[in-house]
Amino acid sequence: MSVQIPPQSASGAEGRSARSRAILALLLASVVVGACSKRSATSTAPTTGPVASITMVPSVVPMIVGDTIRFSTNAYDSKGNVIYTTVSLTWKSTDSTVATVSDSGLVTAKDTGSTTITATSGAISGTATVTVKLPLTTAMASVSAVSAGFSHSCGLVAGGVAYCWGSNASGQLGVDSTTQSVFPQRVSGGFTFASLALGYSHSCGLTAAGAAYCWGDNESGELGNATSGTTSSTPVPVAGGLAFAVLSAGYSHTCGVTTAGAAYCWGANESGELGNGAVGQDSPTPVLVSGGLTFASISAGGVATCGITTSGAAYCWGSNAYGALGDGTTTDRATPVAVVGGLDLAAISAGVSHACGVTTSGAAYCWGDAANGQLGNGVTSLSSSVPVAVAGGHTFAQITTGEIHTCALTPAGIAYCWGDGGFGDLGAGSTAGSNTPVPVSGGLTFTSVSAGLSFHTCGRTPSGNAYCWGYNDSGELGDAIPGGYSVTPQEVVVPTQ
Repeated sequence: MSVQIPPQSASGAEGRSARSRAILALLLASVVVGACSKRSATSTAPTTGPVASITMVPSVVPMIVGDTIRFSTNAYDSKGNVIYTTVSLTWKSTDSTVATVSDSGLVTAKDTGSTTITATSGAISGTATVTVKLPLTTAMASVSAVSAGFSHSCGLVAGGVAYCWGSNASGQLGVDSTTQSVFPQRVSGGFTFASLALGYSHSCGLTAAGAAYCWGDNESGELGNATSGTTSSTPVPVAGGLAFAVLSAGYSHTCGVTTAGAAYCWGANESGELGNGAVGQDSPTPVLVSGGLTFASISAGGVATCGITTSGAAYCWGSNAYGALGDGTTTDRATPVAVVGGLDLAAISAGVSHACGVTTSGAAYCWGDAANGQLGNGVTSLSSSVPVAVAGGHTFAQITTGEIHTCALTPAGIAYCWGDGGFGDLGAGSTAGSNTPVPVSGGLTFTSVSAGLSFHTCGRTPSGNAYCWGYNDSGELGDAIPGGYSVTPQEVVVPTQ
């Protein structure tokens, strides 16, 4: 069934269904009317206190997860007259996991349940009960691609329209706001993209014509728009007019391969991750990676970058802590160095302190930090500065690296993960880690998987639906329930209209 994903709500109550908006509008109207009618029924003479009672109307407020509502209150003196002067109130929620309340009385629904909101002046209080339910939802459909960032995720639907969900403190959802969302929200600007790339707190999209756009955090110039030290909550064009075939976003840098096979990077360069021979010199515009190599693919990781040439040779550059560059040393490199072993790679992925690749025959290899079993070779706590074979004898078609976990996809679409599982990162039904590949639970098959540079992973099924698993503190799983984590894949959903 095809689902039309709703546009972002301009009110900031993202993901709210039309029905719940109407209900809340009526409730808010009743607050205002109640206040007016109460005031007209009392003395017309100004009353200044002291406060004898406080009322909040209505006394019971139904909300859905993600909704916001600002309470109105009336304060009365001992004779029942409305106090017209400003009364200082202290607000409190008895269960902030269900709903929080700000100093100005703005209530935000967080999770299902019931909580009491209290407004207090001195020793006098008024209360209202807030009950929170899950919204009616349906699957996000017609998904052509899905990508995981640090604490946000994005997907493309039919026609190349981009939607993002999760954390949004730096505008990385691209929806012209900084409000996080548990539901997919349409990226502003009317762009259509062929692919997406997500970093720590920025996102990028590549059009079918090869034009690159980025949005979100730009502290180090990772948006590539010739500025730095800022943020942008809407897509901005990457400077230089280059036509890219591939984009990849890391922690605070971004890289791309042009249609001619030249690699460019921009943003942070603290360890040489831009690959242009400099260290410590950030760049807000794309700089050419040194070495004259012709690349077929590229992967920006934490503070390192890896790429595969058109001949299948793997090169990495940047931070080499734990041997994450795979060159047999732990020395940082500001220009590309060959990954040792002479592997003929078809896919490569740079994580935070490890990297992995898949050969043209489907064998998986990893190198770098193994403290959490993320190399998948049956070893935990030992690092390797050279590629080691992933255990299990599986044949893989794709591989993706997170912070301390790795996932890969077989040609048949079966997903396996390994490494740390403390937040359900592996999707294997528990929080146990594994230093060898374990299958993702649920019996799903995927056409692609993407591990974020943190603790969650997302994948796209052949039917065009998106699933995510792992950490969900900011709603990055897109399952309408912020907070906690999931040890199994959860379907990304949208509100029912």
